[in-house]
Amino acid sequence: MNQSIDLEAAQAAFFASGGQLVVLEGFTYRPLPERKHPDPKQKPPKPSTRKAERQQVTKARTRAAKIAELAKTMSCGEVAELLGETKGALWGVAAREGFKFFSPPRAARPTKSAADQEKEDRALADQIIALRDAGNSRTWVTAKLGIGNRKLERILVAFKINFPLQRHRG
Repeated sequence: MNQSIDLEAAQAAFFASGGQLVVLEGFTYRPLPERKHPDPKQKPPKPSTRKAERQQVTKARTRAAKIAELAKTMSCGEVAELLGETKGALWGVAAREGFKFFSPPRAARPTKSAADQEKEDRALADQIIALRDAGNSRTWVTAKLGIGNRKLERILVAFKINFPLQRHRG
């Protein structure tokens, strides 16, 4: 059957038997009670390490002053060797304290005269030709003579020497 008709019939039977309608109270919001945290404990006082810190700071400052004094007349490597420190540590102190190490003037390279250079190159060219004829590679020749590839190339061009990159095997 129809559910709404059944419901109305049940209601009528309820009221006919003396039943009464009771209205219930609706929902009312009640906030949660406030949290009660325990009182914070008082922290124990820290031991005084002021003297130890002060000693370290003064020790570091005296070390930096000593290094700065040496840096006026010595290079970083010389100071490192004298004090037994690493160069990195000394450069760090120099950067923090704002000083630079002494850098001695560099000696000028002696220039060779063109005639001397030509003589040396001619001697190298003769050696290169001899090693090439012996069947050695370019790499082996540069290693044997103690010259770089650029110098080898320069001599090959200057004296018009034919030294192929690879040997042609027959």
